[in-house]
Amino acid sequence: MHLSRRGALGAALATLALPAAAQADWTPPGPVRLVNPFAPGGSPDILARVMAPHMQAFLGQPMVVENRPGAGAAVGTRSVARAAPDGTTVLLAPISSVIAPFMMAEPGYQLSEFRPLAWLATTPFALVVRPGRFADVRAFDAFMKANPGRLTGATGGTGTPHQLAAELYRSASDTRFELVGYRGTAPALTDLRAGNVDFMFADLPAALGQIRSGDLQALAVCTLERVAALPGVPTMAESVAPGFDANSWVMWWVPAATPDAAARRLAAAALHGLAQPDVRTRAGEVGFILVGADIPGAEAHMRRESEKWGNLIRARGLRFES
Repeated sequence: MHLSRRGALGAALATLALPAAAQADWTPPGPVRLVNPFAPGGSPDILARVMAPHMQAFLGQPMVVENRPGAGAAVGTRSVARAAPDGTTVLLAPISSVIAPFMMAEPGYQLSEFRPLAWLATTPFALVVRPGRFADVRAFDAFMKANPGRLTGATGGTGTPHQLAAELYRSASDTRFELVGYRGTAPALTDLRAGNVDFMFADLPAALGQIRSGDLQALAVCTLERVAALPGVPTMAESVAPGFDANSWVMWWVPAATPDAAARRLAAAALHGLAQPDVRTRAGEVGFILVGADIPGAEAHMRRESEKWGNLIRARGLRFES
């Protein structure tokens, strides 16, 4: 179960209350690279860039957000696996970093090569279409079942959570449709607005502005409970697919050999950044659900997600094709 925002902030502030020696026993030996394995403009990028100034001040070293997209997040993820375990390279890990080893014959890394530091936030997903295309999610579902193969969905690329959410819906509803992969969320949403594709399971932080402006219509959210940013939009679970839960998240990972002192300090920096008022405000504006879980919580969530999506990928026979 996700922590409430109040609980998340409590967890973050509790971490900050640790003795000063535990908080300051390590300093990065140089600038810290925060590697985002997706293109700019997606939800991880939004959170990273608003948090970066606070984490830079906390660590006393520059923090640079570096976008390294490609191969369903595998390019950026394996670059961190191969980085020196000195605390100067951190992966802004999305769910795609967990699922790539299940979908690729040679992803270039294994999950055992990483050490989770913090689970920052859940990224709610929403089923979005062009305005006026469908009255509601039940109408969409009924059309999909009555017209197999007629609709085309967009994803941010093979191996992304957009694809996994669509595959979970395909499995739950026994429907047929084509998926078109793009190089990121932003170009996928652009083609959706242009009418080149019919729907997308999109990460809410990237799509919420377009939903609020009326450029896109949210038919349903993919969390088990309704999302505060869209209180009038039903869940997939309550509408057409009981138990449907398909969302992404943002974590911090480092190479597994990173020393304990560096791992603790970086985890504290992440939770410090998350606890800042401007970060909380921005996160709420774009639709994040803040979590603020420390190292044990991040490790536990990584194990749960690995099992859940690994089972779906094997059941659907999904493979990454470049």
